[in-house]
Amino acid sequence: MALSQGLIQVYSGDGKGKTTAALGQAMRAKGRGLRVLVQQFFKLESEPSGEQLLPSGIEFRRGDFRHPFFDKNADRALIREKILAALKKIQTEMDLDLWDLVVLDEINNALRDKFVLWEEMQEFLKAKPSSVELVCTGRGATQELIDAADYVTEFKKIKHPIERGQAARLGVEF
Repeated sequence: MALSQGLIQVYSGDGKGKTTAALGQAMRAKGRGLRVLVQQFFKLESEPSGEQLLPSGIEFRRGDFRHPFFDKNADRALIREKILAALKKIQTEMDLDLWDLVVLDEINNALRDKFVLWEEMQEFLKAKPSSVELVCTGRGATQELIDAADYVTEFKKIKHPIERGQAARLGVEF
């Protein structure tokens, strides 16, 4: 089942729930028979999240790199190369009509931190087939991406347990 019109959604802000909302969108789409890809940047393939462990029929992809904020020894040039390669692969797959909904988890961070230049993302967006829904998540969505999007939702942190030293919990935060 193809969408008659695929739009661009952006989930950003400093609050919890951006990825969770995108995965809820992915589950809804899959439940309606759509073909779904979730590409997660800055999250390790070797550390699957609870969502990946659920037999959902959603294609999950992760990499082998963390954001330099979490890995001070990260090779920025290599990360950029890997992100661009993933986007190129996704573009090819969209051109082959393999996906109805694509989630680019943490792409906002990649744009903000110049792992992907706006001109490169703009080309990706222009080449997106009109029937593909695209969901972009992460902190710091650029104004250019916000302007290009059809939906924009900001998640605002009011209070978070990390502020009192509570670590992320298995099954709740990951």
